[in-house]
Amino acid sequence: MSDLSLGSRLKQLRKARGMTQSQLADDLFVSRKTVSSWETGRNQPDLQTICRLASYYQLTVDDLIHQQSVPCADDQRPITWLGPALAIILMGRLGFVALPEMLVLSDVVVIALAWLLVSWWQRYMHLRTIRWACSLLAVTFIVAAGLKLFKMDFGLQLIYLAATVTLLIPIAGTALIKKIRSRPT
Repeated sequence: MSDLSLGSRLKQLRKARGMTQSQLADDLFVSRKTVSSWETGRNQPDLQTICRLASYYQLTVDDLIHQQSVPCADDQRPITWLGPALAIILMGRLGFVALPEMLVLSDVVVIALAWLLVSWWQRYMHLRTIRWACSLLAVTFIVAAGLKLFKMDFGLQLIYLAATVTLLIPIAGTALIKKIRSRPT
């Protein structure tokens, strides 16, 4: 075995992600007390849960159980598509003629996406907060495109809708994966 017990390893991995026991418990559909009992060594997760934990931390089961140190934190970060969404909005901002009000809205959106991207890189905000903000931006994009805000032309509507889809794919994918993993086999 390694220098770390499984409980210590699980605690180290959770803390490396900046998560609380409650947040991890919610993601794994277990109680906070269960996570606590694993980390303190009072109980051990069963084999199916160890497999889920390894997948959650993007490790093999062997690496989860035997590895002595936590992998680089960058390898553990879930995927977001903030960068591509920012690129799509920038293309629309620079490539389409629009009213000054629409350009200001686009500038605000670019700043918001850039701020979220930096927050994700630097871990200023928890991933759940970033996902919530992405969902809010996506709704804003849909409303702006649907209402043809500031006389938005069709090309710009498509840009905003493409950015919406780009922001929502990782959120929907995460929810789908959680649902699939929670099904009894």
